[in-house]
Amino acid sequence: MIKGLMLDEGPPSLTRSFVDELREEILSGRQAPDARLHLQDLKHRYRISLSPIREGLAYLIAEGFVMPVGQRGYRVAPISRDGLAEIVDLRINLELAGLRASIARGDEMWELLLLTSYQRLRNFEQRRWNESDAGEFENRNRMFHRALIGACGSPLLIRFVEILSGMSDRYRRLFLKNHEPDRDVPKEHADIYGAALDRDADRACEALRRHITHVADNVLDLLKPASDAKPRLRARRNAGGAPADGRLAALAGIAALGLK
Repeated sequence: MIKGLMLDEGPPSLTRSFVDELREEILSGRQAPDARLHLQDLKHRYRISLSPIREGLAYLIAEGFVMPVGQRGYRVAPISRDGLAEIVDLRINLELAGLRASIARGDEMWELLLLTSYQRLRNFEQRRWNESDAGEFENRNRMFHRALIGACGSPLLIRFVEILSGMSDRYRRLFLKNHEPDRDVPKEHADIYGAALDRDADRACEALRRHITHVADNVLDLLKPASDAKPRLRARRNAGGAPADGRLAALAGIAALGLK
């Protein structure tokens, strides 16, 4: 598992193109959750051999977008409320640790990168929303969150956060399909940015925790069965904020080792 996550140099260009296109199909919903991915179908659609397809699927498995089925089969990873709750718990643990470390270690270059990424996101948030812009919004949002932890000193933590952020993007796009971005989100970004530049780690981390939880709760409301009384994450956060499901919790501990 760890080997699959540490693909720093990325796949070759042919495989990279396949990975990027199939990932976008999954993020946009054109490839539905749980849909079977047949190798021969992928071969004809993308007009490439099976070797880069298999290599690309291995990357997407490491990123959490694809799951193996049996010996040679593949399917799009499913979505669920429990799955999102686990992803968000891990994101909160790792991103807050990375942000706190970046605030302590970041230099002027970190501040400049943070300023640039925030300004690009802010410029986009001031536009009139169009559903077709969801991909661009996710890209600018991801770059801002990446800049927040960019000076933490742990490439492993950054890599894990990027994987978890990609998983979160898929769920957020479900919300953005039929909703404009929450109007509170720009202020939340501004609060995080301001506290980080002020080097106020406690305030910045609390603002980031509230932001991640708030955005996730919007999606959980969409996935919530009619019989549920409350979004799941609000209860989990009030309970203390540690991961409730242990299947991926080891990742948080492994990545945190890079900060010590």
